[in-house]
Amino acid sequence: MASTTSPISINIPNSSGVDFNSIIQSILAQASVPISAINQEISSDQASISALGTIGGALSQLQSALTPFQNSATQPSLTASVQSGAPFTASVTGSPVAGNYTVTVTQLAQAQITASQGYASTSDTVGTGTITLTIDGVAHPITIDSGNDTLSGVANAINSANLGVSAQVVNTGLPGAPYRLELLANQTGVANGFQVSSSLSGGTALDFASPTIGPVDYSSITGTANGPSNGPTLSGTYSGATSQGFHFTVAQGGVVGTDPITIDWSNDSGQNGVITLPSNYAGGTPLTVADGLQLSFASIGGSLNTGDTFDAGVFVPSVQSAQNAQVQAGSQIVSSATNEVDGAIPGVSLDLTGTGGPYSVQIAENSLSESSALNSFINAFNQAVSVIQQYTQGQPGQSLPALNADGALRTLENTLTSALGGINLSKLGITIDGNQATGNNGQLTYDSVNFIASLQSDPTGTHAAMAQLYTALNSIVSDALDPSSGVIASETNSYQQQVSQLNTRSTDLQQQLQQTQNQLETEFANLQALIQQYNTLSTLLTTQSNNNSNGSSNSNG
Repeated sequence: MASTTSPISINIPNSSGVDFNSIIQSILAQASVPISAINQEISSDQASISALGTIGGALSQLQSALTPFQNSATQPSLTASVQSGAPFTASVTGSPVAGNYTVTVTQLAQAQITASQGYASTSDTVGTGTITLTIDGVAHPITIDSGNDTLSGVANAINSANLGVSAQVVNTGLPGAPYRLELLANQTGVANGFQVSSSLSGGTALDFASPTIGPVDYSSITGTANGPSNGPTLSGTYSGATSQGFHFTVAQGGVVGTDPITIDWSNDSGQNGVITLPSNYAGGTPLTVADGLQLSFASIGGSLNTGDTFDAGVFVPSVQSAQNAQVQAGSQIVSSATNEVDGAIPGVSLDLTGTGGPYSVQIAENSLSESSALNSFINAFNQAVSVIQQYTQGQPGQSLPALNADGALRTLENTLTSALGGINLSKLGITIDGNQATGNNGQLTYDSVNFIASLQSDPTGTHAAMAQLYTALNSIVSDALDPSSGVIASETNSYQQQVSQLNTRSTDLQQQLQQTQNQLETEFANLQALIQQYNTLSTLLTTQSNNNSNGSSNSNG
């Protein structure tokens, strides 16, 4: 940062008639001239540093714009196009072989979800003891005590263990016991599955292993058979694959064991049927419903009224099985733990969203991407050349730029432009504009139509020309940007050292100037005091002389 010369402020009382302030200011202003010159030089150097930063930024952008052409001759840019309606997308992630492929998605990856039986409330007590999650063959026991022995408490304990399995309490809406503890693997795939077991006592223990039935919701029975002791109960071993509700409506009422009773039933899957209790029904006799379910009454004598209803939920532990995705490409089947499948087509990643097929995937050259990369290169090259010219070439009638006639940078510009001479630019749709009158000297222009045509007619030659761009220019740019020996770093360091030295000199001169000011103020203040003393003495002598003259005149009179 450039030093600044402090304004000269002098305040010596002017009681002598001599303007000492103006005299001191004149002396100090002359002494400040070297400091102003140094500050101007510092400002100039800082402008040069800023200009070098701008040029360095333009060169960095040029270097980035060259990167896509590094392997153009051996690895042309490819893109994947997927048939409309396919249950997946495709993207090139490596170096696939161009061609047409057929892909069928037979199965999506999914995470394991396992749930307990139902509970009436989230605060129902499940007991204390241990819940064990076995993941990849390793058992992880989780302690359940009186502080977390509810559905919500167990869920929090499992989540706090951070084992890769999340727990939540879900409200299924099923009758009687809608709340279940649901465990979900955090990642898809068979390898991320788990087993769960519980060893709890003192409450209604969680069951993650067996289908469970009920309890029955008796709240809509208006007859006297409205409880576990004499009302309907469901039992058996449920063989269905779906957790769902079973719903019963009394079509013809009566007294159990005395009157014939007809009960219609249905479930959430759409099944339905009719159950008949004979007039001689014996308590405890099971009557078949469906899927292994049986309806019975523990005792006879209770009544059911026509129109009475009752319901019960049935629960299966497996909500969703752990499953790998499966994709068939041609005759090859590939399995993946996730729905992002690599390897079905080497060098291509498939993102699965559904199943079906076969669908076609075309791997072809990405001419639009290559054209865009060339256009970015043109812009970056032109910008680099433009900023070098802006800061190194003076224009008639304008002030000189910060790096005027900088030989190293002018050489760099010429080297960049000359390096293009060995490349068949016409293959790339590039021409050099050398019309200095229009201000475009050394600038490149690009014709994408010519490039696409060249790519189609001579892909090998066009790719070779693209690779030559990188070979010809990257080393030049890299050398210029080298942080220790490059022209940008070298010149920046040089200017920074000059600024540091100039700041030191400016500070020293400022201190000397302040010392001079202090010395002059002291000397002139002393001189002012001396003059004041002389003036006081002169006034005293004049007054005394006048008094003596007046006394002599009075005596003569």
